[in-house]
Amino acid sequence: MKFMKLSAAVFAAVKSVWTRGSPFAALTALWPMNEEGKYVIQAEGIRLAFSNHGAALTNLWINDTHGQEIDIVLGLDDARHYPFQTSNPVLNGVIGRYAGYMSGASYEVDGTEYQVTGNAHNGTSLFNGGDEGWGRQTWDIATHINNSITFVLFDRKWNGFPGIFASCLTHTVTPYQWRIAFGVTPLLKPGPINLSQQVFFNLDGFRANASNQILNHELHLPLAGLRFDIDKSGIPTGDIKSNRKGGEHDFWSGSRLVGDAVDEKAVECVKSGTTDCVLDATYMLSHKELGDKEDEPAAILSSPHSGVTMQLYTDHDALHVHTWSQGNGEVGLKKNQGRGKVPTNGAISLEMQDWPDAVNHPEWRNRKTIWGMDGLYTSFATYKFSVEGQEKGH
Repeated sequence: MKFMKLSAAVFAAVKSVWTRGSPFAALTALWPMNEEGKYVIQAEGIRLAFSNHGAALTNLWINDTHGQEIDIVLGLDDARHYPFQTSNPVLNGVIGRYAGYMSGASYEVDGTEYQVTGNAHNGTSLFNGGDEGWGRQTWDIATHINNSITFVLFDRKWNGFPGIFASCLTHTVTPYQWRIAFGVTPLLKPGPINLSQQVFFNLDGFRANASNQILNHELHLPLAGLRFDIDKSGIPTGDIKSNRKGGEHDFWSGSRLVGDAVDEKAVECVKSGTTDCVLDATYMLSHKELGDKEDEPAAILSSPHSGVTMQLYTDHDALHVHTWSQGNGEVGLKKNQGRGKVPTNGAISLEMQDWPDAVNHPEWRNRKTIWGMDGLYTSFATYKFSVEGQEKGH
């Protein structure tokens, strides 16, 4: 058995170095997967499962207020199906090198313009890192213990980006908490970095109502008094707009039902002829200048049905909030979530990221958008869960 494991490790190492240039492939072959091809980590009150394709979260189990274990994220039952996903990133995967749109599919460093391979707007824009973005790559695994897993990836000039970027992504769970630590080391040439992890949540585990929607969820974005303006194609214009109290985008003054926000947007959808009416906006996070970003949540999502409340803390400066759209493709519920397909507004994603397309907006003075060999890129996101009627996490 040991010989077979060693042989598999050697084969995986040779294959990975040849195709992706990763020295961690041998370790990947040694970490055990479950029968669904997933890697599981767990702590008191919380259990997560991942696929190494896109480093995607496949399951997040938590006990609701009724004591039932529910799976509160979208995903696939069999992790081996992730490579066949056509979305970018794959469902609940990492977004990199560059989250959101990069206008012109280009950027400038020290007076030199670099053109990358566009995958949106007829190739004139880059979206979520491109067709070979990090959310569509197979990651290797450096470590995997009971409550933590570390994914690694070596980006060798994918999508036309120059240089090699070595990325490290660690997921750790402690009682009722999940933390993501991002780290990137640029090699050879500097370039832009804007990382995120896309996760679609339904805090009822699709069990609250026949529609399987999250319209009864409450959302509060206490730091989001401003948002980024976009053109008709979704490209940031560079303008920043106010989210006036009581307006369509006011999630900062207090908690608000997702359904009320969708209803308010419905008028706009009817005027534009859109039938798939969803929330979709990127908000600026106004952190306290000298405050600890671990102290004040960027987002609070809760469901009265399950009794689950989720608080998101991050050092990123923007949050892309969008509910599930049929434009994301047809995805079925997992076997423990029921039957049927995920409906419009069936889940919500809170993507932490940098200011969108900041690399092409030098008028936003003193934004760190280009990273070189003289600096390590790091960022974090922490999800804290509590359940009504149960003791909160530590």
